[in-house]
Amino acid sequence: MSSPRHVLSCALLAGALLTSASAEARFGKSSTSSDEEASGSRTHDASPVSSSGPVHDASPVTEDSGSGGDVPDAPPVESYPPPQDYVEPPTTYVTPGYVTPSRPRSSGHEDTFASRRHRNFTLGIEANAMRQGAGVGLHLGLEGEQFGGFVRASALSLRAEDGLGVTDDISVTALHLSMAVLKGQAGRVRLEGGLSIAKAPDVTFVGPSVGLSSELYLVSALSLEARVQLTPWPYRQLDAAGGLAWYFGDWRMLALRGGMRMLVLNDAGHVDGVVHQDVLPGPYLSFGLAI
Repeated sequence: MSSPRHVLSCALLAGALLTSASAEARFGKSSTSSDEEASGSRTHDASPVSSSGPVHDASPVTEDSGSGGDVPDAPPVESYPPPQDYVEPPTTYVTPGYVTPSRPRSSGHEDTFASRRHRNFTLGIEANAMRQGAGVGLHLGLEGEQFGGFVRASALSLRAEDGLGVTDDISVTALHLSMAVLKGQAGRVRLEGGLSIAKAPDVTFVGPSVGLSSELYLVSALSLEARVQLTPWPYRQLDAAGGLAWYFGDWRMLALRGGMRMLVLNDAGHVDGVVHQDVLPGPYLSFGLAI
């Protein structure tokens, strides 16, 4: 009887279809001249797990137990295996409302001091009160993002060593170029270098000088400032100052500065073979423009 053969054939075919295929004395003044006078900026792509090709299920044909006759032959079932080279394209899902975080641009302005605090032009008049007299000064600064230049000059009137009421006039001037070595929104540190000039009663010195200056903003309109300048040769000069700067007025274009200054001058004995040194500490107050 042919019915078992048909059943067996259909079962084998269905099994095949179900099978599936990763000093000493006054600076710069000789002793002899002293006697004569007595007379400074992603989306995250999520790829769903893709299923393999379609699977076709085939149901085996079984013998009808109630008829007692042969089951007619089932029509042949064609097999459609999945294409071997078919790859389902990935699908990109974007969560509604998801905002791609922006990354900061790695441009040259990342570490700049370009803010409303930056001052490209400063100009001020300064008054100094010193232990042995007083002085007036002028400072002028032009500064860019990286480089700048400063001029600081002071004229001092000091009591003479002889105590007869006469005064000695001394002037100090510094001409410096500057480079910002550290800068940010909170402030900057500059390295300075250039020339210093000191004029005393009996001599005028010109020598190389180096310096360091800084500013640190405590609040938006108030900063802490400090500077130091050193001249090692041919005379010796130390000029250091530190204090506060307050910016006010329209667009904060006016600046009021105040603090303490220490000025040390030593002629290294170039006048008359005797070392003359002045140590001049005292407060300063300055008013001017800051643009």
